[in-house]
Amino acid sequence: MQEFYFALLGDEVNLPLYVTGVGSTDPERHCVRPTGHVYNQVIYTAKGEGILTIDGEEYKIPENSGFFLPAHYPHDYLAKEGVEWETHWVSFSGAACEPILDSLGLSKPVVFRTGDLSSVERIWEKMLRTIHSTKIHSGHHNSSLIYSFLIELNKVISCPVSPRENHRMDQIKLIMDYIDQNYSQDITLNDMAKVVNLSPQYICRIFRETLNMRPFEHLTKKRIFEAKNLLMDTKLSINSISKAVGYNDCSYFCAVFKRQEKISPAEYRYLYADKNTGKSTTDQDPDNKRIPPDTL
Repeated sequence: MQEFYFALLGDEVNLPLYVTGVGSTDPERHCVRPTGHVYNQVIYTAKGEGILTIDGEEYKIPENSGFFLPAHYPHDYLAKEGVEWETHWVSFSGAACEPILDSLGLSKPVVFRTGDLSSVERIWEKMLRTIHSTKIHSGHHNSSLIYSFLIELNKVISCPVSPRENHRMDQIKLIMDYIDQNYSQDITLNDMAKVVNLSPQYICRIFRETLNMRPFEHLTKKRIFEAKNLLMDTKLSINSISKAVGYNDCSYFCAVFKRQEKISPAEYRYLYADKNTGKSTTDQDPDNKRIPPDTL
């Protein structure tokens, strides 16, 4: 069964991203495009298996896998011999396509394989329902959905789900829970490693490979998050807040805070604390007078 819809485009063509078509093809036909498709495409297998050829290389596309093709990129795909192949697909364009796709690692063709595409499929189903809606702003709704779709696709490509990955995520969660409970203490890498009975080198590797960060980066993010809450909601001095979130050196805390937030703790309190509590900055921080940010 084939079900596909092409958008009746209006002013949504001025949006950063917009959907041009959504559909399912069953059985998928042999498609040869020497000059590519006019729009960017994501195609993935719903059932069966296909073969994609790009740049002279063949790629198997079984279930829970698919591919992204930039606009105008030559390609050739067909069902594996003797197998019916059902695909789900979406095509899209937009003025901001290039920078968005670049930031998501989709500036060139990508073949992806993952353990589970159900989260991507749910957004695809919403786009399919929306594209044949009679509502006036359905195109704008699909603009937000295609952005969500690409973000979710990036997530499943970057963090493929498998029994091994699930186990590693469980280990990471235990370490994160430990950090959440002990961020105010002097935590070492060895302390984190003992939580899961692994070597410090190994936990650094699984953090990097799974979350693209080091364990101490998560610790820093947690400490700065808690510091922002204290700056906004308490009268504690910045020196006291520094110690409360695990930094014995206030100057170092201020440097880390500014590196992450682009403003100093004092500037952050000046900008947000009185707006949220109704108190003056001087009242909230007895060690710091109310000084305009540009003089700090």
